[in-house]
Amino acid sequence: MKKKFRLKTLGLRCTGSLTGLAVTLLLAISGSLQAQDAYRLADPDIKILGTSNLHNWSMEAKDLSCSAKFTFGPAAGNPPTALTSFDLTIPVHNLKSGESSMDSRAYTAMKADKFAAITYASASTVILPGKNGQFQIRSTGNLTIAGTTQLVVVTADCQSNPDGSITCSGSQQIKMTDYQIKPPSFMLGALKTGDALTINFSLTLKK
Repeated sequence: MKKKFRLKTLGLRCTGSLTGLAVTLLLAISGSLQAQDAYRLADPDIKILGTSNLHNWSMEAKDLSCSAKFTFGPAAGNPPTALTSFDLTIPVHNLKSGESSMDSRAYTAMKADKFAAITYASASTVILPGKNGQFQIRSTGNLTIAGTTQLVVVTADCQSNPDGSITCSGSQQIKMTDYQIKPPSFMLGALKTGDALTINFSLTLKK
């Protein structure tokens, strides 16, 4: 009786070991089928559009930095299945309107001497697949301007390009006052800027 009991116990241990091995193999295979690639910014185009009581105005972002990590399935050439990280940094003094007085007041309003950069960091993302290499990203993340952070949802329409790069474009509406920024005024208050801003972006990312 004792011998049979030992055989049964041994059998259970073997079964448990085989089960653990099978789970490990499945996890390894699953990981190998989901490749994660790091991307960097290759061709940025970001414009901030605003209004005033006299005319519209715009500023363009120069020399910004951006990094992203996409996860891809096993089929080559398909759009990514996930965006695991996305970080964007725009130095405030790299925003240019073409008019030095406008730039100076914008930098002051954004407290650029104390908060040197505008940043966005994704917290969670959803990718909605489309056709012909197209897909949409809905990213929830932290947008920080002038030292104030707000949780925003950014939607971008994306395209997987033949050279392996990814281009994402979209538009985001924000308000200056949400970031504790007083809309700048000019000419002793004769020109007053509006509170609402539109951020248009087109970012091409490469491995």
